[in-house]
Amino acid sequence: MQTTSKHIRPGVKGYALTITLIFLAVVLTIFASIFNWTSSNAKVTLRNNQYNMSQAAAEAAVERVIGQIDRDFINLSILSSSAYTGLPAAIDQSTWPVQYAFSSTNGVANQITVNIGSSATNTVALNSQYSGLYGLAQSIDVIATATPIGQPQNVPATVHESLQLASIPLFQFAIFYNVNLEIDPGAAMTIIGPVFCNQSIWEGASVCTFSSTVAAVGTNNTTVTDYFGKNYTGSGNPRFSRAGQPVDHANALVMPIGTNNNPATILGLLNLPPPAYAMGTAAAYSSSGMVYPANGADLVISNASFGTHFGSTPQGTNTIIYFQDSSLVAIPFDFYIITNGNNNKIYNTNYVSPITLGPKTNIYYAGYSFVTNVVFPDWREGWNNGSGPAKTVQAVQIDIGLLNKWLTNTIVPISASGATLDATKVLHSGHHICSVYVYNSVPLTTTTLPAVRVFNGAQLPDPGTPPKRAGLTVATPFPMYVQGNYNSQDSSGSALGTTNTLHTYPAALMADAITVLSTSWNDSTITKLPSPGNTTVNAAMLEGIVASDPTISGDYSGGVENFMRLLENWGGKLTYNGSIVVLFYSQVATNHWKPTNNYYNAPQRNWAFDLNFTQSAKLPPLTPSIKAMIRGQWTPQ
Repeated sequence: MQTTSKHIRPGVKGYALTITLIFLAVVLTIFASIFNWTSSNAKVTLRNNQYNMSQAAAEAAVERVIGQIDRDFINLSILSSSAYTGLPAAIDQSTWPVQYAFSSTNGVANQITVNIGSSATNTVALNSQYSGLYGLAQSIDVIATATPIGQPQNVPATVHESLQLASIPLFQFAIFYNVNLEIDPGAAMTIIGPVFCNQSIWEGASVCTFSSTVAAVGTNNTTVTDYFGKNYTGSGNPRFSRAGQPVDHANALVMPIGTNNNPATILGLLNLPPPAYAMGTAAAYSSSGMVYPANGADLVISNASFGTHFGSTPQGTNTIIYFQDSSLVAIPFDFYIITNGNNNKIYNTNYVSPITLGPKTNIYYAGYSFVTNVVFPDWREGWNNGSGPAKTVQAVQIDIGLLNKWLTNTIVPISASGATLDATKVLHSGHHICSVYVYNSVPLTTTTLPAVRVFNGAQLPDPGTPPKRAGLTVATPFPMYVQGNYNSQDSSGSALGTTNTLHTYPAALMADAITVLSTSWNDSTITKLPSPGNTTVNAAMLEGIVASDPTISGDYSGGVENFMRLLENWGGKLTYNGSIVVLFYSQVATNHWKPTNNYYNAPQRNWAFDLNFTQSAKLPPLTPSIKAMIRGQWTPQ
């Protein structure tokens, strides 16, 4: 019997089990690794999410403080750093998915870090959207750390934001409007210098060229049809020399008073200050009070309400001038008319001695050598569809040439000496007498217009001694008239008829409206369209306009080209170098602009932005500043 044998391979089944166990171990290891990676990644994601939320909370704390600082800056009431550090602790977190505790860089709970730099005394170049301009910039750093409360992932975050609080002098703009801006000159006009409008702009003239930045808080409109009027059209699209211009929706620049740039509120800048900052009080000379030219002016002039009908021989006492230093002090008269009943004798010596009077013992008139009252016609304000009559302007007139003499007059008594008062101003304030505020008490009626006129102003005051050229700013809440050449020469030369302002002084005129009367103007000419002479005016001008009426077909404000009002049959050259600033709508001289061949004809405009104003040392006295918060670097930590 044959026997078949079968080989048996011992351990085969056991080997398979081993492989299976090894494979299972590998799988479990991989699974554990994947689980661990997934868990770790989830934790990292949770931490990242928590960090982002903590960062957002820290940013909210920073913004809470910045918002309060910005509000206080606008209201001229910046406080110390400690007044802001605790503000985030009061943030309502009831609707937040996670609550946070805030702390400073030193770990102090319920506070954040606020570093407010010292107030600037020198202008610096500004950053961000205001590059190319300069201002007084105060640096601020706000740093907050936010730590979540009761969360498994306790991840704090820190945010640091740097910013500048900038006061930007207005007259470094070629054109600045706080109301809607329109421009449509008949002849070619090139605007060299920045243009800014706190509302919207209509640039409807193909003859206009803008060489610098043009920005509007609203929109720029370059269509032929006036965006603000009714059925008024221009000549076409202007040219913009700089790339990226014009700019829409720019950040608003905040006016010196008020918080919302309302033109009706801004008009108060030139009015008598409110009771809280009344003239002559301690509050008048605070930072908030000094934004009003009435409080900042070196000389304050006012007159009696009975007006200016004195003719060549005034009578009584009509005018008073105050010297403003640490308070308001009345200046003694320096101009007298003395009479004995038979004849008059004029004294203009700052002093009338009884010894010199002889038999003339009665004072017929007492006043000032450089201030008088004048009467003349204004056909725009008395237009009445061309039938008139011209409105009678009763103006307080400042003779700039005689003001120059008064400022250097050392004749006794010393209390009335212009030179003495000027030296006092230099001693106390570091500058010469260089600003005048005028309030005309004559009532506004249907036939009478209270106003101010500057006259004989070809050369402005310059005592010729340090610390710097004085220059002159004249401000009033009433209409102002400029007769003849103004600020067109100094002791070394003349700047007549040119855009070269080498021979000028820092100068500004601020008023309800400003009208230029030529070198040929005569007060006794009462007919329309008198013949003018070539005239040069070099001064920044801050004023109001009469807006286009959208309900009247063809009505137009006159545009930038007519911001300076005219009353003569121009055709010759009107040279103007300065800065055009319109902040409000006129409240006293309120008649609408009319086209040529009515009360005026257009001149040959030789206009330019005064490049002196790009240097802070050459800005006019009392230059107002606008306010802006400039955000700098934002740094998460």
